[in-house]
Amino acid sequence: MTRFPSAPGIRQRGFALVAAIFIVVVLAMLGVMMVTLSGVQRATASAAVQGARAYYAARAGVEWGIFGALNNTVATCGNAPATPTTNNFNFAVNGLNGFAVSVVCRYTEHRERSDPYNVYVINATATSGAFGSDNYVSRTLRTTVTSAPPP
Repeated sequence: MTRFPSAPGIRQRGFALVAAIFIVVVLAMLGVMMVTLSGVQRATASAAVQGARAYYAARAGVEWGIFGALNNTVATCGNAPATPTTNNFNFAVNGLNGFAVSVVCRYTEHRERSDPYNVYVINATATSGAFGSDNYVSRTLRTTVTSAPPP
């Protein structure tokens, strides 16, 4: 009995090997994708935490500037209107270690109904890490406050 090349058994020989290789390759690519996504998620979560910490450091700088401005601390906003004063400090408390904050304050003098008051513009920038590096983060907040009497 002779076998013919067109017989069904001959055409399907080796198909299981091709299917197995295809499945192994697809599963390997899926595994690599999952590992990559896991790393990206971890880096994104870390960046989000650092961004929140930078926000709170800048907010602390703004609050420090407001306190100094409204309590007439000359070192905070200087003693000349429209001349910006810069104050720099580093945090040494848990949670904000490694953040440098720069607070810039300037004010203008105003008078309404013979009541003098000042309008303060306070900018606070908190940074951590070297610019251009993976762990660099910076947040800037700006606020305007006044020493005007209530209406």
